Amino acid sequence: MASKSGIRLGIVGMRLGLWHAGAIAEIDGVSIAAVADNHQGKLPGPDISLTEWAKSLDADAYTDGVEMINNADIDAVDLCVSPKWRLPLVEAAAARGLPVLLEKPWGTNMAHGRALADVIHRSKLLHMVEFPLRYFPPIIALKALLDDGPIGRPLVVNAEIVMGAAPAKMPAHWMWDPDNGNGVVNENTCHVFDTISYLLGAPVSLHAFGANFHGASASLPDGIVANIRFESGAVASVTGGALGADALRTPTWLDVYAETGQALVTGIDHMYDTLTWGRFDDKGEPTRQHWPNPPLRTLIVRYAIETFVNAVRTGAQPESDADAGLKALALAMAVNESVASGEPVDLRR
Repeated sequence: MASKSGIRLGIVGMRLGLWHAGAIAEIDGVSIAAVADNHQGKLPGPDISLTEWAKSLDADAYTDGVEMINNADIDAVDLCVSPKWRLPLVEAAAARGLPVLLEKPWGTNMAHGRALADVIHRSKLLHMVEFPLRYFPPIIALKALLDDGPIGRPLVVNAEIVMGAAPAKMPAHWMWDPDNGNGVVNENTCHVFDTISYLLGAPVSLHAFGANFHGASASLPDGIVANIRFESGAVASVTGGALGADALRTPTWLDVYAETGQALVTGIDHMYDTLTWGRFDDKGEPTRQHWPNPPLRTLIVRYAIETFVNAVRTGAQPESDADAGLKALALAMAVNESVASGEPVDLRR
């Protein structure tokens, strides 16, 4: 096994796994020791096989993820497969005691999500859901402003993340499979569901409005507005889906009205980069902080992977855990249910 400073990762699923590999290359003290994918003709490109690419990293290549988890010389596992395929991989990681990073969304539906959580809770496995937005510097800074911070308890939040019009471009994508991604709200709007739950706490009820406007899957909405109430009494309105114009590069924002002030976080390309805030008693201009985003959209995962690597080193369980995954999944499933029924959904049932 590796030393405390040298973490050896194994990645399963190299379509999104290539994004993770690019971010891992930017992080000191971590390397890719093994990769697995059962579609070798597609990845990582037409001019190089997975085996050849792995060899360039001095890593081992597998065509089966469970086999990799069982046999590779690794310290932790990075699961970049879609939800449908995760359970046996998580079971294998738990059996070997290997910390596991799971890409969002957490699960296909609540039964599947709970089955994943049960494996992790029974094994007491160190794990993390790769919800990248909560780890961006503006969100960390915003969290410090709230509650005991200078603008106090959050009361009302408006948030938006609407990706490009994916249904028209990718009708066969796994996100539209009810037995896999179970809709763009689960696959993409979960970014915001996790972020606001991180800031506001446990959600208790949701009422959503929307529709399937592009027809990729008639039962799954691709444009929604969800109104959410939290246990703390805070309320949030979230706009999500896949109705955006690619030319706008997915503008993203989150506006917080709190007891003694207001804060606004903005950015593009699914990445927050600017925090603007002020107290009610401030005079003059608001405080504005800006952090340059990673140069490539694919590096959106860097902050989260750094957190996971540090957790593997220290043994400290990251905050974006199975319960956070279930919370975001429950919100996504409640959106689908509420849009279909027209009725609010009690999340405490």
